[in-house]
Amino acid sequence: NIKKYKPKYILADRAYDTEPIRKCINEEAKAEDQIPLKTRAKTGHYRLKSKKQFNQEIYSRRNNVESIFSVIKRIFNRTNRSRSLQLSNKETKLKNTIYNIYRSTQIQ
Repeated sequence: NIKKYKPKYILADRAYDTEPIRKCINEEAKAEDQIPLKTRAKTGHYRLKSKKQFNQEIYSRRNNVESIFSVIKRIFNRTNRSRSLQLSNKETKLKNTIYNIYRSTQIQ
């Protein structure tokens, strides 16, 4: 589903450093993966390619996203109360929308 947004990069932490995930990002999403290599990663076409393409400056932007997630969790409760996945997704989107409204009122 992410293809419709046409991302240039996809950022993720070291836990997502697997060859199938990198292949999906590069081939299906047509984006560059910005995932740090695990210390023992020595094989894999996309892993070796990523070693040359990894850009620490781009990856550091991930911190901004993680900070916003942290603020949303602190302000609007850490857990979703919904039982179904569909309602949980809606609840998360609602919290994000409310956070954006909250921030826009704080800035002005």
